Amino acid sequence: MGQETYQLSVRYKDFEYAVAGDREFVDEHDKVVQSYLSKMMKEDLKPGPDRQGKISSTFEIEKNTLAPKPLPESGAGEKPDIQKYLENLPLNAEWQFTLAMAYYLSNFKQQPSFTAKMVRKQFREARHTVPNNIHLSVHTCVKKGYLQESDQQDLQKIYEVTDSGIAYIDTLLSSTSGVERESENESDSQDISSFNLENNPDPRMLERVEDQALSILYIYMKEFDRIHMSAKEVYEVLKKHFATEFSSKAIQIALSRSRPLVEKIKHEGQMHYQLTDKGIDHMETLLGNQV
Repeated sequence: MGQETYQLSVRYKDFEYAVAGDREFVDEHDKVVQSYLSKMMKEDLKPGPDRQGKISSTFEIEKNTLAPKPLPESGAGEKPDIQKYLENLPLNAEWQFTLAMAYYLSNFKQQPSFTAKMVRKQFREARHTVPNNIHLSVHTCVKKGYLQESDQQDLQKIYEVTDSGIAYIDTLLSSTSGVERESENESDSQDISSFNLENNPDPRMLERVEDQALSILYIYMKEFDRIHMSAKEVYEVLKKHFATEFSSKAIQIALSRSRPLVEKIKHEGQMHYQLTDKGIDHMETLLGNQV
C-alpha cells in the first residue's frame, strides 16, 4: 500500500492555496497558510467606510485524506528515446517543446511534479536548444491550460501537466503515428525503379545532404504528384531506398536551411517542405550535370 497522501486547500477572497503530500509536509504548510490568513483577516476587521468588521464568508479550508495520486503505467523498456520521441511530434513553438518535455517527465520518467529548472534540464538531456526564457515558456503553457501550478518549494514553483496538456500531446502522438503508418505503406509499395532516376536527380550521386533531401522532394513531385513532404518522410525514403547515413535530425536541419529553395507549409499539424521555383531550377541544373 502506498503512503497516505493529504491535501490542504484554502480559499479566502482572491487568495488561493493548495498543496498535497504526507501529513508532516501538509502540517507545515498549514502553519504557513494560517499565518497568511490571520494577517488578512486582521486587515478586514479594521474599521473603515466600506468594512463591517466581519470576516468574509468566502473563506474555505479543507484538509483531508486522499488516495495516492496514480502514476502513469509504463512497463520496463517502454520509455522512448527522447530524441525519437521529439522527432515524432510536429512541434514548432518553444512552448510546445516545453510542454513535450514536461509530458516526457510526467508520463515516461514518472515525475508527475516538476519545476521549470527540471524542464530545462530535460532539454539539455535531450540535447535540444533550451528556450531563451524557460519560465516564460512554462507560463505560456499555464495560460493555455496545459500546465498548472501545484505547489512551491524553496522559492520555486512546482507544476503538473493537466489533463488538457496530456490530451494535447497524446493527440499529436497518435496523429503522427497514423502519418508514419501511411508513409510506410506507401514506401513499401515502391521500389527504386519507380523513382525514374534516368530522368530525375539520383541522391546517390549528390554529395550535399541538402541536395539529397531536395532531390526526394523533386522526385515525389514529378513522379507521384506529392507537392510537399515532411522531413521524416524524406528521411525514411533516403534511408530505405538509398541507404543514407544521415540522421532524421540532419535531414530536418538540411531542409530548414535550404530556403529559398524550399518553403515551409503546415499540413495536418505537421511541418512540411515544398520546392519553390528556385528549388526546381536548382534540381534541374543538378540533373543536367548528372546527365
